[in-house]
Amino acid sequence: MLRIINAALNFQMYFAIANHTLTVVEADAEYTQELLTDMIILAPGQTTNVLFTTNKSSGDYYIAASVYSTPNAEIVPFPQTPTTAILRYEAAGSGTGQVVLPSFPLANDSSLHVKLSKALKGKQFSEGFYHFDVPQTVDYDLLHTIGYALQRCAAPNETCMGQRNIRFRASMNNISFVSPDAYSILEAHYNHVNGVYTTNFPDAPYFKYDYTAVNPINKAALSGTRVRVIPFNSTVQVVYQDTATLFIQSHPMHLHGQNFYIVGTGNGTYNPKTDPATFNLVNPPSRNTVSVYPGGWAAVRFRAINPGAWLVHCHFDIHMSWGMDMVFITLNGKKDSEILPPPPKDLPKC
Repeated sequence: MLRIINAALNFQMYFAIANHTLTVVEADAEYTQELLTDMIILAPGQTTNVLFTTNKSSGDYYIAASVYSTPNAEIVPFPQTPTTAILRYEAAGSGTGQVVLPSFPLANDSSLHVKLSKALKGKQFSEGFYHFDVPQTVDYDLLHTIGYALQRCAAPNETCMGQRNIRFRASMNNISFVSPDAYSILEAHYNHVNGVYTTNFPDAPYFKYDYTAVNPINKAALSGTRVRVIPFNSTVQVVYQDTATLFIQSHPMHLHGQNFYIVGTGNGTYNPKTDPATFNLVNPPSRNTVSVYPGGWAAVRFRAINPGAWLVHCHFDIHMSWGMDMVFITLNGKKDSEILPPPPKDLPKC
């Protein structure tokens, strides 16, 4: 068994072992139905357990990973050669022959991304510690657009590196997140400190437009430290919609605090009237990071059972620093186990 973690900052990666079949059995610390595949794809922060059997001829085989990136290398530079290690059978001596490299798709080929997203299924358990509970209805139905944005420079004489001396940013629902510098959001929430954040993160984008059209007109974003407050034990659906502002890209969206079920994915602009009919509400995979199709969408559902302030962000570090973030504040429940405990007395100051 191999536990594979994508620790890259800004790129999703293909992973394969030459001439060997992988059996996916886990994703983001949740069991999956067994999935046989020659190759997997992982976004930054995603983890997967795979099984494989050493039943090939004695020799050396490359274990390799290669970049998946929908923008071309001129826009987003990336290494053109795979990174490698060697799987060596005990009976094989050093230098036993030519080492075979896996055959990877083109870096911008999204077909494997789509194939594996559709094929991965959750493992059902009806009793015991783990109980499979996919929300069949939702209390909050949210649409969060994700993509790049442009903002004016903060000062009249400031020089910015974006188009026409404009600041290059990223956003969710046309909001570029600004991290507070005096208090953490959790500390401000727990101690009722005003002025650190606002609770008006929009349930849908402020500015509606053709999200996946070529070079859409709307590229603006507002700055702010905004959160969305949700009651304990409520069910939430979020549809993450990639946008073509500047260019499309597959964004791995990560939720802190708990996993969600990936109930649907698709290309193009999400249609709330027809696309829910395609959702898998029986055995969807449970993960904490969903890789949204480039120029497409992904729908996730979760039950808010962990009180606190939980960051949601793109797992490309540079996108996170540009503002592709927001925060869910889950309120306390009624039982002792549903209430956020107080911070320790020696908690360091933010």
